[in-house]
Amino acid sequence: MLAKLKARLGQGGFARNVATLAGGAAVAQFLPVLFTPLLTRLYSPADFGVLTQFVAWLSNLVVIATWRYDMAVVLPEEEADAMRLMVLALLFNTLLLAVLSIPLLAAGPWIAARLHAPAMAPWLPLLPLGIWVAANNQIWTNWNNRQRRYSANAQGRMGQSAAMVTVQLAAGFGKLGALGLLLAQIAGQTASWLLQARQDWRALPQWLRTARSGGMGRILRRYREFPLVNTPHAFVVALQDSLMVQLLGMLATAELMGHYGLVVRVLKLPAALLGQAVSQVLYRDLAEAHAKGHSLRPLLKKALLVLSALAIVPFLIIMAWGGPLFAFAFGEQWRDAGQIAATLTPSFFCMFLAAPCFMVPMVLSRQRQSLLFALLGVVVNLGSLGVVYWAGENAHQVFRLLSVTVSIYYIIYMVWVFRLCRQLEQDHAHG
Repeated sequence: MLAKLKARLGQGGFARNVATLAGGAAVAQFLPVLFTPLLTRLYSPADFGVLTQFVAWLSNLVVIATWRYDMAVVLPEEEADAMRLMVLALLFNTLLLAVLSIPLLAAGPWIAARLHAPAMAPWLPLLPLGIWVAANNQIWTNWNNRQRRYSANAQGRMGQSAAMVTVQLAAGFGKLGALGLLLAQIAGQTASWLLQARQDWRALPQWLRTARSGGMGRILRRYREFPLVNTPHAFVVALQDSLMVQLLGMLATAELMGHYGLVVRVLKLPAALLGQAVSQVLYRDLAEAHAKGHSLRPLLKKALLVLSALAIVPFLIIMAWGGPLFAFAFGEQWRDAGQIAATLTPSFFCMFLAAPCFMVPMVLSRQRQSLLFALLGVVVNLGSLGVVYWAGENAHQVFRLLSVTVSIYYIIYMVWVFRLCRQLEQDHAHG
């Protein structure tokens, strides 16, 4: 399919780079999906429920670990400025590791009790390490994107899946339970980071010398929107997911949380990874096109074409036969997870399509407007969920409402981004 898409889109770098990253992401997701039927027999739904909460908290904090300076690495014209941004991202990430480790080691059970997540109490000391490794992985993904080393990013994804599945299987047969799933999560991120960064270990001293030579104040001022605007934006989006998991924990049993965790594992995460693969290529190309005064809409349309072609058939199948498919693949006890997957499929599909559009505000320095969109989405979605909660409805009603509100949000966001690009073209034409 990727070869056909490349032929249709032309022989340019965009299609080739998308094929590299999307192909790597597809292969990387094949292993977890292939072994999930075995893993669902080695681990209980409650074990997957713990993993779901752990990943939700990790995802919420990893977006602030670098103050989003890693996202700015793609933008500078001068390589030295990109090196300074890398040093800033690594510095802030390491500081967060130190800041989080002390309270979570000293008062993990108390913190878990205050957050109404007692099942997480034994595992909170692992959270700072998980955040640090995941953020390093994220930093090098953007650095390789700048260097057009898309094959390195693809190899990192494949290494992540191989390491994660290996540890999950070993820990599952060793009856480690939830601990095995958490260790596998960290092992996968570590493998991906090391694979992506292996070409740069010798360059680290040069990055440090460049940072010490001056210019850091200028970089902090020039890219201040990333910590001041993009970081709150990313945090709000991640917080919405975390609060959703927290609300589900109050509405549902640990078993249903495990069902939702399986849906995230086999449907949402693969969709997010493939969407990110296209976004990484697009981010670099959008920055170049904008610098040259070219229209951004053709690139966005190409990205949406690629994502639509990749996703439409699998998502339709899940929406029609989610329950029976999950029961057949993972065991009868997971049929409910398939029904949840079918309910949430429209929102996952819209999220998948919208992924490249989130690159545009960063390129156009319109992150404040994008933040307002994110805040509006949080108010609408969590407000809707709050209504369901206070009405005493069950968790399945939450999923149905969430699917509708999230789908509408992403559609509106995509329309706004295309209008933003069109307005930019009109301004250039009249300028």
